[in-house]
Amino acid sequence: MKKFIPILAYHSLDPKRFPNKLAISPGLFRKQMLWIKQERCQVIGLAACAKERWKENLWERKTAITFDDGYLDNYQQAFPVLKEFGFSATFFVTAADVGKAGFMTWDMLREMAAVPGIEIRSHTLEHKPLSDMLGTEARTSVVISKKILEEKLGREIKAISYPCGSFNEGIIEMVRSTGYAYGCAASHVHDRRCVGNPYLLRRIKVSASSGSRFTFGLRLSGFYHFFGRP
Repeated sequence: MKKFIPILAYHSLDPKRFPNKLAISPGLFRKQMLWIKQERCQVIGLAACAKERWKENLWERKTAITFDDGYLDNYQQAFPVLKEFGFSATFFVTAADVGKAGFMTWDMLREMAAVPGIEIRSHTLEHKPLSDMLGTEARTSVVISKKILEEKLGREIKAISYPCGSFNEGIIEMVRSTGYAYGCAASHVHDRRCVGNPYLLRRIKVSASSGSRFTFGLRLSGFYHFFGRP
């Protein structure tokens, strides 16, 4: 029997800026990283998750850490903690927002990308649902974001995260043909036909409801996806 490798999806660590359940406090984030260490979970990269079709054996304890959107607090609050614990993580950034107020700069992203295990990847050109766009507009968002990130960071961009979890079969084929090796969906992908698809790595959103060690441990268990809609 196999269980799912839990791919954790974070957004912001600034609850004052984003007073919703997807923003958690820096203190809670650090506590969760400590829980991962205490649970002896191996933090792996998304490439390894894609290779394993994001499944692991019952006795294994693995997890992956991701961030969406490229908020400034990711650099100020999350990055130092990840370095402290020596954890890998993937930051999906919206290329057109880099350098804007409240978002990370190119210098910050280059600094982060230079740390082993830290990856900067695409969250498209603008934060718009891809499946709501015309084909040419969606392709531009997928292609140009990859090109900009590669030129600015000097490294290949292998992965993408779909804004708002928006995709369809055409978008997935577009991503594949553009040269991405794998992609992250949102936590709401439940169609069993998606299981094992490296372009639909299903994640578990981390929110204010993950504030206790029990609820966070449930997300780390590898069985969380079996319990229904997050």
